[in-house]
Amino acid sequence: MQPLTAISPDYKLAYEENFNNNSLNTADWYYRHIARKHAGGFNRRENVSVVTADGIGYLNIAYKKDKDYDGDGVPDLSGGGVISTKTFGYGYYEARIKFYKGSKGLHESFWTHGLGVSTNETGDTVYNEAAKRDRLPMNNVTTEIDAIELDSYISYGKTNFWFNKKPCDCPAESSAAAFNRFDSSYMNLDEWINVGFEWLPGMIKYYIDGVERYRYSYTTPAYAAMEVWLSALANTLWFKGEPLPDASMKVDYFRYYNKPLYANLIGNYSFEFDGKPSESVNNWIVYDGIYNNEQTDGSRVVYDGTAFEGKGYLQQDGKSTVPYISTSYGMSYIPNGSYKLTAWVKRSRGMKKATMSASNTGAAEIAVNIPPADTWTKITLDNIIVTSNSALVGFTTSGADGEWLKVDNVELYDKSMPNPNKAFPILLQELEPGYSESGTWRGSVNFSPKEGGIWGNAIKGYNGSSVRFSKSSPDIYAQWQPRIPATGSYDVYIYKPVAKDADNNARIEIKHADGIATKYLDYAVGKPGWVLLGTYKLNQGATTCIRNYSNTPGRNTIADAIAITLPGTPLLLP
Repeated sequence: MQPLTAISPDYKLAYEENFNNNSLNTADWYYRHIARKHAGGFNRRENVSVVTADGIGYLNIAYKKDKDYDGDGVPDLSGGGVISTKTFGYGYYEARIKFYKGSKGLHESFWTHGLGVSTNETGDTVYNEAAKRDRLPMNNVTTEIDAIELDSYISYGKTNFWFNKKPCDCPAESSAAAFNRFDSSYMNLDEWINVGFEWLPGMIKYYIDGVERYRYSYTTPAYAAMEVWLSALANTLWFKGEPLPDASMKVDYFRYYNKPLYANLIGNYSFEFDGKPSESVNNWIVYDGIYNNEQTDGSRVVYDGTAFEGKGYLQQDGKSTVPYISTSYGMSYIPNGSYKLTAWVKRSRGMKKATMSASNTGAAEIAVNIPPADTWTKITLDNIIVTSNSALVGFTTSGADGEWLKVDNVELYDKSMPNPNKAFPILLQELEPGYSESGTWRGSVNFSPKEGGIWGNAIKGYNGSSVRFSKSSPDIYAQWQPRIPATGSYDVYIYKPVAKDADNNARIEIKHADGIATKYLDYAVGKPGWVLLGTYKLNQGATTCIRNYSNTPGRNTIADAIAITLPGTPLLLP
């Protein structure tokens, strides 16, 4: 079954829930049930049902005011929702929803967010008990992607698009770009609405009824597969209201599609999260043989200035009171194929056992022994064959007190997907992964006025594409952060669109291995085309940064594309 929207035909249906059979499949879904008030109302499992009407089965989340849940003698507002028991990562998500619009007070949403024992309680002990018994992560929170948030009856609702990041040691994103609230006039709320989003490394694309409505580009490296939420919350904090009879949000189906990508599928791969010395190992399952031990002394994140990458790394300690310690990361609904797992490790010489392993349902575990090493050493587990669309990778140790294993930069890649950054030139255009903005920007073409652009004689960029533009302001800049395949010298180019009201002395900063170089560019005169900014030493990875700053009051700042190639070779782009 193909997704509604015209995204890549390479996507394959990996999971489907049609909400049939008049009962909720509790193997795949938790109830969102909370004993306390949340946003002024209660979330109750009795408000959630699966019904058949008008020839289809659907999830029905009722909006009610008929019971006194807090014992004050007054009926309380209530809603509810469901949360997936499995996690989903990069891919395309789609749900067909009939929103309630009859009165104020119902906050309806389709989103992803990680679960945790102390976060977003479900009211269902299944998750909590599994986490306490070391079968699920104690905390799977990393990011939040809201496909839609719609408040009933407010101008027929508003749609909110978020990419909400937890704190991490990474480049700051523009909150204006991450959070977008659009009037929903293009949505006929009397009908069923198809809501979708595509999650790619570095980009989120949002769709309504198959039409792309917004995209958000980001550089934050934080990633982990997360649970899916379908919610209808009684909300008195923002919009007070009373439900009409039979008020409810209805969901016909949820579908998830995946395809092979060149992307690291390991969540919290570099163990960078909150930067706290007592931080638990977020997104990973830690087994230490002790019930409900979140801050285990057997597996922990360490910040001591000696990490291989970033600031944090995983440390598993020898522990004589338990047979072994393990830290593992589980993945569901990933494409079948051959994968390669790598990690950087150190290991004390007295550790009795230390292995890196991988397994998937129905297949034997494969593992590699980790040798003693005083310096960071790369280990590899190759030809991991995934046949069940799932995998579990991890590290297992056993040893006496005082022994240790240190792990950093864990990566799992699909071997069938080539690294797109090996080819030159490296081209990075506006709104692609690796591009970000500070301040308020708009598109010049291909976006209607409601979506932040303009029609007519708009400025065009490289290959006739849209460009980004912004009114002059001291804090305005566009940023390109390409991923460099290997440390070395490279020629750096920027594409120059031309407009008479553009900045005639724009400041361009190139952050390279030896510092920051500054150039100035006149976007107001001359011919459009590629401009060589110079030859610079660039480090491997996404450490290079090219920024285009607003520099001249009263003139527009324009941004389009950058390109990087080997020094002295022609830039083979039109």
